[in-house]
Amino acid sequence: MSRRRLLAAVLALPVAAVAVLAVEVEIARRGDNLPDADPFDHDGRVGAGAGPVLAMAWLGDSTGAGVGATAARTALPGLVAERVSSALDRPVALTSLAVSGARVGDVADEQAGRVTAGVDLVLITVGSNDVTHLTRVATFRSTYQRLLDRIPDRARVVLLGVPDMGAVPRLAQPLRALAGLRGGTFDAVVADLAGDRGLGYVDIAGATGPAFRRHPDRYFAADRYHPDDDGYRLWADAVVPVVEEELGGP
Repeated sequence: MSRRRLLAAVLALPVAAVAVLAVEVEIARRGDNLPDADPFDHDGRVGAGAGPVLAMAWLGDSTGAGVGATAARTALPGLVAERVSSALDRPVALTSLAVSGARVGDVADEQAGRVTAGVDLVLITVGSNDVTHLTRVATFRSTYQRLLDRIPDRARVVLLGVPDMGAVPRLAQPLRALAGLRGGTFDAVVADLAGDRGLGYVDIAGATGPAFRRHPDRYFAADRYHPDDDGYRLWADAVVPVVEEELGGP
């Protein structure tokens, strides 16, 4: 091959790669979607116990809203509230402000300010939509910091890391691999912020990613993107120990 042809081939590779990714993004967008126009009502008293009521608030995206679950009680906030109530012998007053599709800016601007001063525990799950919508890493960090600054000082805070985006079967390769790499970068930001501020951090990707990769038909919902009931139970397995530690143990 001549140098000119070789150079032309090399220059064509990035163009071809972008074209492939654009097609894969469009395929992912056109896939089956789960209904989220009528979200679950998570709010209310969960569990019982001799201890004082624990006020728990959830902020974030579709995983905090329960998209993919079959009912509010099998969604992540309800599962965690039920297990924490049982472990700590305290009833939980649960509130979820999470909205499907939310990015970190939405949580900072539209949800964090609605957390009341009496809340004992705030859990935040956000980042996946920032990964797919190409939020800049620096913007994600600074906006997440602003979000945390809006949480009442008395509340304990647990941050859920970004899930393993490289496990999502709805995303074809190589888009899936790129999403996984980008998700890991955003997850590192969440872990750093938790460490810097002394907050609880849940390694969702590390704790659940391997199982989601091995058994996607079991742990992903029909849209092949969100967790299903079994998937959220795996998430709860990872979240509850961190919550218990943050609140002082069972």
